[in-house]
Amino acid sequence: MKNPISVTVDPKSGLGYVRYLDASAPFDGSLPLFRDSDGVVRDRPFCDVDSSWDGVLIDVTPDDDIIAFEIIDVDEPALVAIARDFATENDLAFPSNIRAAAARTAA
Repeated sequence: MKNPISVTVDPKSGLGYVRYLDASAPFDGSLPLFRDSDGVVRDRPFCDVDSSWDGVLIDVTPDDDIIAFEIIDVDEPALVAIARDFATENDLAFPSNIRAAAARTAA
């Protein structure tokens, strides 16, 4: 299981970023995550007809390795659960408390 290399949270907006690969990783785009009607978390390209999203994005490399998760509001449990479930499915460790992890990363 791969651990995050950094965790940041904007103290005013609650926007969180959990990074797994460093800045040298080639960025190929961002994909929204959503929980489907069966409860499974999936990614979806923005070019799909249904471009709605639940407030969580993943940044990916050209090989579809996950660079990071971007969560629009880390104080919304449903959004954090989407990111956590997708991370677990992809063998990525995810912080149990994002704000606390961000405080440790900043120290």
